[in-house]
Parts: sequence; C-alpha cells; structure tokens
Amino acid sequence: MRQNESMWSDQGRESHKQLLRELNEERAAALRRISGTLESLIRQLHASRERVRQVSGAERDREVAKLRDLRARALEYRWYLEVQREALGLRHHEVLDEFYKVPMVEELAG
Repeated sequence: MRQNESMWSDQGRESHKQLLRELNEERAAALRRISGTLESLIRQLHASRERVRQVSGAERDREVAKLRDLRARALEYRWYLEVQREALGLRHHEVLDEFYKVPMVEELAG
C-alpha cells in the first residue's frame, strides 16, 4: 500500500507541475496578446492625431471624439497589461510608461 501511495503522490506532484507550467504559458501568451493590442492602439492614436490636424469644424469634432474613445480603449488595455503582469508576479509597472505611453488627448488633438 505504501508503494502505491508513493506512486500516486509522485504522479500527483508531476501533474501539478505540468498544470502550473501550462498556466504560466497561458499567462505569458495573454501578456503578449495584450501588449500587442496596446501597441496597436497607441499606433492608431498617433495616426488619429494626424487626421485631427488635417480637418476642421464638425469633422474635427468627430475625429476628436474617435480619438477620445481610442484613448479610453488604450488605457483599458494598459490596465489589462498591469493585471496580467501581476498574475506573473511582476509588481513594478513604472517601466510600462516608458514602452507603452498612452498620450493625453490634449497632446493628440493639439
């Protein structure tokens, strides 16, 4: 009986280790997806800034509203990135602003 219990313990431990590896792989994949989306949103913000600068009147107002919505999405993904980093044990997020700076609307709309 002892040998059988030991076998199950070893199998249980190995299964647990495998599960933890898979969870960490998924966390890392989610981090890549989130950061990719955030990078895309930041690029879109800069492109939108150029459109705002080229139009005026009601069209400019529409573009600025789109810009605000886009920025809100970027900030949401910036938060998702922090949460996902914390799930991986990374607690210091100051460096994110260096790589994923979401500009203020005023900076964008000029």
